[in-house]
Amino acid sequence: MCLIVDANVGPKFLLESSAIIDWLFGDRGAPRLVAAGKLREELAANRGVSRQLVQLDRAGRLRSADPKKLEDEERRLRIASIFRSNDPHVLALAIVSGARTLATGDNALADDFKNKRIIDAPRGKVYRDPEAHRHLLCHTSSCGVDPGPSRRPAKQRQ
Repeated sequence: MCLIVDANVGPKFLLESSAIIDWLFGDRGAPRLVAAGKLREELAANRGVSRQLVQLDRAGRLRSADPKKLEDEERRLRIASIFRSNDPHVLALAIVSGARTLATGDNALADDFKNKRIIDAPRGKVYRDPEAHRHLLCHTSSCGVDPGPSRRPAKQRQ
């Protein structure tokens, strides 16, 4: 499963003890933080988050995206002018990477992320509250990361 963390909540979810940190460094599934282009620059502006990105990269838990594809998708979004937020780079990252879960505190970006005209098949989901949204930290195949072998025991035949 791939997760995008917006810069406005980067320190909250990537530095403080959180369900996201537990999930990213846990041993279940194949969790990945997706950060590329302008969003990665925004996240890396915080020294602590920058160090955390290095740790995630070393652990194989950080995923990037093709810069040319990101640029092209952001340009397409700007031309279409169907978003309300000031974060077309985050929307482009979701489209290009296939990540469909976003942690953000930005209401306009959250609305854009859930807008079927922008992100569809599957639709985007927004993670805000660790207690209410823990279920969003599960594997989805949309981002192309193999979850690995199932952790559930196989059913026994009788």
